[in-house]
Amino acid sequence: MSQLSSTLNRYAATFVSAGVMLFGASACTTTPERIAELEQARSAVESLESHPEARTTASSQLSDARDALARADAMQENGAEIEDIRHEAYVARRHAEIGLEVISEAEASAELRQAEARRNQVQLEARTLEAERAETLAERRAEQAERSAREAQASQSMAEAAIEEANQLAEQLSEMEAEQTERGLVLTLGDLLFETGESTLKEGAEVTMDRLAEFMQNNPERRLLVEGHTDSRGAEEFNKELSRERASAVTEALVQRGIPSDRLRPVGLGEQYPVASNESPAGMQQNRRVEVVISNPDGTFPASAEQRTVAARE
Repeated sequence: MSQLSSTLNRYAATFVSAGVMLFGASACTTTPERIAELEQARSAVESLESHPEARTTASSQLSDARDALARADAMQENGAEIEDIRHEAYVARRHAEIGLEVISEAEASAELRQAEARRNQVQLEARTLEAERAETLAERRAEQAERSAREAQASQSMAEAAIEEANQLAEQLSEMEAEQTERGLVLTLGDLLFETGESTLKEGAEVTMDRLAEFMQNNPERRLLVEGHTDSRGAEEFNKELSRERASAVTEALVQRGIPSDRLRPVGLGEQYPVASNESPAGMQQNRRVEVVISNPDGTFPASAEQRTVAARE
């Protein structure tokens, strides 16, 4: 598990140097009193701290989680950039989650050892019993012990698979710089992927499309809601159509990379959902974007994400 912590720390270092969102989204200038990611991290750390095995089985993960949470709290108190705070909160939460997974794996291993011990005891008892009765009794108990051993082995395998899946997902999302929001995981593609007033993707967008397509191939149950957004310049109907065409361009690029179209839903939202003021060039640039909402593992979207789609059809 030290390799897991080392891997996570390496990705944490990557986060710090990467800065804010990949395609030009500006960082907040003030630090809000309540940061959802920080509260989630604190809850995860508290869950790990409350586990009786945390200080023995997952001591390094607990220490790393506490350190990251302390850094996030200090940064919030000192008015640091919100993305930096979110990053430290993410690191704290992941350390805590991995610590719980380590404990789960250790418990599964202990169950496996206990099952093996029970099976050995059954075999020893069988040799001391009357021949026929001993054989029947031994077989029955041996079967029970084997079943317990298989169940314990299955639990351990599931824990290992869960850790591997969580690490792979964290790596993929960190490379794309997806952000957790109330609408789910959201990847923001800035207007630098398009020429001004155009809906054709530039050549420079290929790397982003390749990464997104690879993520979808590695997570076949997930779907994407591709939202096009514009600033408020120009006619509202023109903006809505341009946003729809840009969302469709991203969708088509993914289809060309082998992603089935039924896993992609493009929608044009025009100027309805600005993320910055349209009174300045910088604010308008932030509003000209495509947001890719990543579904839950079962392919569903949060209600808040679905509401935008419904509103766009009306």
